[in-house]
Amino acid sequence: MTKKIHLFLLFILFVIGSSFTNTSAAYTDSNLQRVRIDFKMPNGFVRHLLLSFTKDNSASDSYDYGYDAINKDVYPYDLNWMIGDLQCVIQGVGAFDDSKKYPLGMFMFNDGNIEISLNTLENFDSPIDLFIYDSQLDTYTQINDSNYAANIAKGDYLNRFYLAFKTDNASNSFAKNSLSTDEISLEDIKVNYLHNTKELYVNTHDKFIIKTINVHNLLGQQIFSLSSVNSKVIKIPFQTNQTKYGIITIETDEGGHLSKQIVIN
Repeated sequence: MTKKIHLFLLFILFVIGSSFTNTSAAYTDSNLQRVRIDFKMPNGFVRHLLLSFTKDNSASDSYDYGYDAINKDVYPYDLNWMIGDLQCVIQGVGAFDDSKKYPLGMFMFNDGNIEISLNTLENFDSPIDLFIYDSQLDTYTQINDSNYAANIAKGDYLNRFYLAFKTDNASNSFAKNSLSTDEISLEDIKVNYLHNTKELYVNTHDKFIIKTINVHNLLGQQIFSLSSVNSKVIKIPFQTNQTKYGIITIETDEGGHLSKQIVIN
């Protein structure tokens, strides 16, 4: 082997070695802050997910080569980070910002019970709060000390679940709770028709107690009524083929009546 060829081979090995070192730096740098969560599937298998924060903002919320890892598996049940249309098992982002939410794609081949839990936190100077935000139910479930557990209907959920670090209403909950019922509209609470489970869902966020619920079609005809609810949160089986839109009217424990139009079918 000539001296030139030998030097060329050494150069190639150096380049390859540097490439591996640079690529793995995203996962070995002790300055990275890491959140590891686990998704327990209905069949008992567990998906491990990693979210890394780069203090120097060397990664972003978009796809970054060397920081993000695309999911290559095909499982009947799964949970992934959603980076645009990409399903990832590892996501690297910029510096930690507790105002951000990171979308999770959940994929359910059949109905089943799932759990999302915190595995570990790494390199944070002080503890942080972790929540699973359900945008459909508008609920935050903290997972620092207990798991998020739910029975999820079959289907793909691409914009329902998020990892969050604080609740949106934490800073102004006192002001909102001090309002009278007359000052609160249905825009301030959560009213949804859950299409997968055919249920009517109402969450007052502790603002008042629901006494009765009535549903009318757009012609003013009553198609559903429930009295003596006496709850701040309720999920009611409700299915009708009569109408596409409904007017939900709620009577509160303070005598107020609130109305909102929703899509039913």
